[in-house]
Order: sequence, then C-alpha cells, then structure tokens
Amino acid sequence: MPTRAEIAAKLDDFSFQKVNFGGFLMNKRAKNSHALWTRTSDKGVTELTLLATRDYGEGNVYDVAAFTLDGTVPAEILSELRPQADALADRINLRAHGYVYTCLEPWDGGGTIWISKKPEFRALSRPEDGVYVIPIQRLNAMNEPRWLAWACEGDQLNIAIVYKP
Repeated sequence: MPTRAEIAAKLDDFSFQKVNFGGFLMNKRAKNSHALWTRTSDKGVTELTLLATRDYGEGNVYDVAAFTLDGTVPAEILSELRPQADALADRINLRAHGYVYTCLEPWDGGGTIWISKKPEFRALSRPEDGVYVIPIQRLNAMNEPRWLAWACEGDQLNIAIVYKP
C-alpha cells in the first residue's frame, strides 16, 4: 500500500494527475489541478475516514467522510461524528448531496459549484479542530474512497479524491 508521501510525490507528475483527475475536455481538470498543485507549497495527501455509507443500487454508492490534513481524525471526534453523519444521511437524501471531487477544487464549493449550496454535511466539520466532513458520490461502487489530495491556496482548501494511487 502506498504512503501519503509517495502519493503526494506522484501528484507532481501531470500524467499521474491525468489518470486520476482528467481526460474530459482535453484534460482540463487534470491541467487545472496540476497547475494548482505545482504552484502551492501547502499541500499533501491524507486518508479519508468513512462515517456513513448508503448504497442506492445499480452502482450508486455515496459516503460521508471525515479527514484532517495530517491524516488522523481523533477517535473522540469520530465517535461523535459517526452517529451524527448516519442520522443526517437518513434524514436527508445523501444522494442529492454527494459530490465526486474529481479534481482539486474548493472543499466547500467555493461559492462557484452546486455543492456550495448544500452545506448540511459540511456543517458537521470542526475546522477549529482541523476536522472536515464531506459528502462523496463514488465514481465506482466497488472503489471505496481512501486517499484525498489537498492544496491550500490563500485561505481556500482544495481537495480531490485519489482513487488510483
């Protein structure tokens, strides 16, 4: 299994980003992600911790995940977040909130993409403790999201799921 540092080093290579983030529209997502990744020094790879999962059938799987930039979500926070995420996934339609995070983009939508108007799951985050929560729509039902690339530019945290480390 690759380490966070090994995956982060691979992200310096455009061809690795192309495999994970791009191919659509002349590799625009991969090009934009690579440009952001290479111009910032505040970046890394962390592990996702799944809080809740819902399988809607026919390959439609959605997760609620937590992460910190250093890779470890404290156990006491996880014990509080798991039932909250599970209850929220039951109360509202997780399927309408899941996002794919297929290239480096604002974790909260940055006010520019539709996910920014659906804050219910992100509201479980505890930025003061460095813990973030996101709703995920899996690209492939069998491929559980595990790795998350992140890059901070200014005050904006950008994230992308790395499915092929």
